Amino acid sequence: MTTTSAPRRTQAQRREGTIGALLEATVTCLTERGYAATSTSAVCAEAGVSQGALFRHFPTRQALLVATAEHVANRNVAAFRATTEEAAVDTVDDVADVLTHLRAAVLSPTNQTWRELLVAARADAGLREALLPAREALHAQMLDVAADLWADRLSADDLPAVLSIVVNMLDGLAFSVLDPDPAAAPGRTAERALRLLAELIVHRYPEQEPR
Repeated sequence: MTTTSAPRRTQAQRREGTIGALLEATVTCLTERGYAATSTSAVCAEAGVSQGALFRHFPTRQALLVATAEHVANRNVAAFRATTEEAAVDTVDDVADVLTHLRAAVLSPTNQTWRELLVAARADAGLREALLPAREALHAQMLDVAADLWADRLSADDLPAVLSIVVNMLDGLAFSVLDPDPAAAPGRTAERALRLLAELIVHRYPEQEPR
């Protein structure tokens, strides 16, 4: 009887695995402990990685946090895009459904990473500056998704404005609602607010030419 051992991982695969473990551990720490308690030692303990290994890939705690924000943004945008890839936006019900999916992404535990970092950046100019490219990249990705959904319905001038209204509303809900349970009273209020927003978006559509 012969046994075969799993093929050894390449150096690149080991590096990728270590980075992935550190990023996921940072997400967990930020979500469960908050920004102040997300130290490099806490992240290493969560990931099962030495601090030496962490600093080989991320020279500072700030670099790790910024990379984690980018990691979460890319993953959440990809998940939202996959969810809405075949979505229609013809009616108020269609748009309300899309906004509900986006709300779920914004309120997700992993997106707590962004809320923790944005609050911390208000009092930390270095973190605020370091996060700027990640914030701009996230906005560009979201604008691409919005264009895929609404480019045929909204003008090039209106599209960024609509995205700004949607994102700011959902971010505000994420900061103000401590219990994101959709069945709770704040959840029902948010659901109504999303429908009102969907009505405003659809009413902004141009009139159809009579046939």
